[in-house]
This record gives sequence, structure tokens and C-alpha cells, in this order.
Amino acid sequence: MMTRHGFTLVEALLALIIAAGLFVLADGLDRRLLRPLRQDPMAWHQAVRVLEQPGRYRVVKVHQHRLDIADTWAHNKLLLVWVDDKHVLRLTNSTYQGYYPLLRQVEAVEWQRVGHTDLVQIRLKQERLPWQKTILNLRGKAF
Repeated sequence: MMTRHGFTLVEALLALIIAAGLFVLADGLDRRLLRPLRQDPMAWHQAVRVLEQPGRYRVVKVHQHRLDIADTWAHNKLLLVWVDDKHVLRLTNSTYQGYYPLLRQVEAVEWQRVGHTDLVQIRLKQERLPWQKTILNLRGKAF
């Protein structure tokens, strides 16, 4: 009669899988593990460039977390720039429909008018990046 000591390979693998599953349940899945952050260094500049098309957009109203602009190329159609629940800075129509993604992985955005002009300061925080800010020229005429 043969006596056995220890675990078989199958039993050891099964125990390892169960331990890993318990660890994941206890600790949770971090977003960094599920979706690694891919930073595009040009994305910020491209988003600014879309908003600063010469003569295209004019400021209508500045809210703290949303910017209302008029598209002068489309007969002053009202557009909104805001961050949705999926952390995407987007450009939509006045009823929040349509989808033009300007920048992804945005945690916070703050808009502030500079003086009484159509210059707008944007402060933006992207995931795992420092706050960035710039001044947008949204005068609605060529500059």
C-alpha cells in the first residue's frame, strides 16, 4: 500500500486559483490593472486646437464645469463642452446629444472667463497627470 505525502500538481494549482480568486474578491480589481492608462502627449493640444479654430466658436456662457459656445459656421448653433460620466471631455449640442470626444480620462474641468472678453481659461485634470491650464481664444472671429 502506497501512502502519499503533500499535494498533487492539480491540487496545488486548484489551491492557487482559489487563493488568487479570494485575493481579487477581497482587494477588488484596480482600474489600472484592467485598463492600463495610455497617455497621448498630443491629445491636450489637439483638444485645444479643435476649440480654437480661427473664427469658428464664440463664448455664450461660462459655467464652472461646462462651457456654452456658439458655432459661427453653423448659424450660431449652441454647443456645450463638458465632461460626461465616462470621463470624456465632449462637444455636444444643447440637449447633450451628439458625440465629439475632445479628451479622454478627464477627472475634472473648470472654466473661467478672463475679464470681460471672450477669452476663457480652462483648468483640466486628467487621470494620473497634474492639472493643466491654458487660455482659449473664443472670439468668433479670425485672430
